Amino acid sequence: MTQYAEAAVLPRSFPLIAEIASPDDSAEGLFAKAIEYLESGCQEVWLVFPEARIVLVKTAETAWQLFNPGDTIATQTTLQGFSIPLDELLA
Repeated sequence: MTQYAEAAVLPRSFPLIAEIASPDDSAEGLFAKAIEYLESGCQEVWLVFPEARIVLVKTAETAWQLFNPGDTIATQTTLQGFSIPLDELLA
């Protein structure tokens, strides 16, 4: 009988994660979560702030991108060709 060593299984994120901020969330906590998602294999994170009506998008390779009302958000690394107007996303 062969002995197998137990391998540690690391959690893996989805390719695209959108985190919706609630009034009780701290900005620091949301940014920390986004970095954790990227470190666990997520390719793109959207932080959606409905009350402020902004969205921040981050990939492992890019700096944060800010989207304001009137802007159209497009995926950077996943779902190539997908885009949505921010006003429609927050409607």
